[in-house]
Amino acid sequence: MDIIFAGSPSSSAEILSTLVDSPFNISLVLTQADKRSSRNKAKEPSEVAKFAESANLPCFKVDTFCDQTIDNITKYPCDVLVLSSFGKIIPKEVLSHPNITPLNIHFSILPLYRGASPIQSSLLNGDIKTGISFMEMVESLDEGPVYDVSEVEISDSDNRISLEKKLVAKAKLNIVDVIQKISNGLQPVPQVDNNVSYCRKITKEDGRINFEETAKEIFNKYRAFSGWPGTYFQYKDTTIKIHGMRIIDLDNNDTPGTIFDVTKDGIHIRVDDSVIVITHIQLPGKKIINSSDIYNSYKDFFVEI
Repeated sequence: MDIIFAGSPSSSAEILSTLVDSPFNISLVLTQADKRSSRNKAKEPSEVAKFAESANLPCFKVDTFCDQTIDNITKYPCDVLVLSSFGKIIPKEVLSHPNITPLNIHFSILPLYRGASPIQSSLLNGDIKTGISFMEMVESLDEGPVYDVSEVEISDSDNRISLEKKLVAKAKLNIVDVIQKISNGLQPVPQVDNNVSYCRKITKEDGRINFEETAKEIFNKYRAFSGWPGTYFQYKDTTIKIHGMRIIDLDNNDTPGTIFDVTKDGIHIRVDDSVIVITHIQLPGKKIINSSDIYNSYKDFFVEI
């Protein structure tokens, strides 16, 4: 069976590695064009491009799907087109190329969280489970019928990074079996339209903490935006990135957002009926520091004596 794989980030590269080790033939890999990293001016290939090169797989780095690009792609044999966080809209000419199906791996239990940020959305909403939907890719946003769903539990300690690892592991475990079942005649089931929700692309501004929100909302935001964009707050015209946080139940009558104490446990901030304790921070141009360093070096900055 011939597979064309389309993906870009490291999670997609992991799934591609599973397919390389399967009985299937990877006839072509599609990934986004090289991009400039935030740390230097040189363009860097995607993680999928790096893996494809290491595995000696033919790879097209797609900037736009012009007619020539589409013609080049459709010259390659394809029974199943597997899509995993490719990051661009796939034109219908490419979606119609596979002999069997275009198969998208979506990190939610559809029709929940159609769109660009299903992992973050499940954490923001405090869900206790999510999953993977292996769906037929259609032109409309994540509306295709579903071949298979695998559930994944969300623990209280999960953040975006750990939950993504769980979902990728589940995808790697099931992807070969799902494709084999599809090749043997498994038919997809249309999505139920009475439970649809959507999620948009995350921006850097989404990571800004509003201490007038509830403690649970703030903590879920911290979990959801771990890695990128991260969470931060403004204090004395300084942007302070948060790298560690917990909630404690403590009676305090200060206005929400008030820093009322800095101890060796961290920065204590009043929110609704609880207290947020920030245990690790990063100031502009500085390294991440823990609660002891915050207390020893920055107590007077955060609490006016």
